[in-house]
Amino acid sequence: MKDFDFGYFGTGDEGYAQYMTAFERNFSTDSTDSFASDDTDCDADSCDSSEEDF
Repeated sequence: MKDFDFGYFGTGDEGYAQYMTAFERNFSTDSTDSFASDDTDCDADSCDSSEEDF
């Protein structure tokens, strides 16, 4: 395997930059669009969703 070969993302600095952008997008812990953060301050009696929403 060549040095700086990032497969699908390419080689060299450009491949590294694309790889890291995708990695951060997929594995970032401060993501505001995760499903887990949507229901953290909601219990069964105070949620806005109903069974029909599912």
